[in-house]
Amino acid sequence: MTTGDRIRAARKAAGMTQTELAERVGVKFSAIHKYETNMVVNLKRETVTALAEALGVSPAWLMCLEEEKPAATAREIDPIYDALNDAGQRELCRYGRYLGTREDYRAAEPGVIIPFGPPIPHFLTAAAAGYAAPIEGQDYELIERDESTPVGADFCIDIDGDSMEPYIRDGERVYVKSGSTGLREFDVGIFFVDGDVLCKQWCLDYAGTLHLLSANPRREDANRSFPKSSGQNVVCLGRVLLPHRLPQPSYV
Repeated sequence: MTTGDRIRAARKAAGMTQTELAERVGVKFSAIHKYETNMVVNLKRETVTALAEALGVSPAWLMCLEEEKPAATAREIDPIYDALNDAGQRELCRYGRYLGTREDYRAAEPGVIIPFGPPIPHFLTAAAAGYAAPIEGQDYELIERDESTPVGADFCIDIDGDSMEPYIRDGERVYVKSGSTGLREFDVGIFFVDGDVLCKQWCLDYAGTLHLLSANPRREDANRSFPKSSGQNVVCLGRVLLPHRLPQPSYV
């Protein structure tokens, strides 16, 4: 077993998720994933110590300087998890966390309360009126849901710029339902455009040109248009969940 294998095995034996271990060690969720997949091979001494303490093992065992512990009884879920790629493992964990919110599926554990559902990805680079890429492989952190998290939100991202004011303010965090299902004209969406990510209202004109529109009546300059013949790739990453539908933009 490698150090990554031992971290993963000890975490599973302790019944912890990667997110929970990250919180105990004081690192990002993505760091634990890298440790367990041996993407980081030279761990700092303080990191090894923190991991060992959180997992209830010795640093020497974690670094493969001691003999392996007796193998734990195999679980049915382990080969299913191991057969998946990174995206599949994340999706399996996401669905497992969802099941953990259901009274009819959750094991009876006194004192364990999951009131708002599984953590939600928060992408760390602001979108716009600005630029970011909340797509597979980009940097994010998992944050806990609370009473302010809209039902149906799949991820959240911060907004950089004033082109959606007064409805969405510069620096405000928005919550997004992934995909374009249910997205009507002039709804607000998060759009990936040739490397840029934009938060805009949208519509199509009679010629089939896609218009991404600013809600701010003074920011018509930030509008973007994409004729069918432009050859540019525009992908809707999701619908921004707002308390009410925005009016059609009107510029001064």
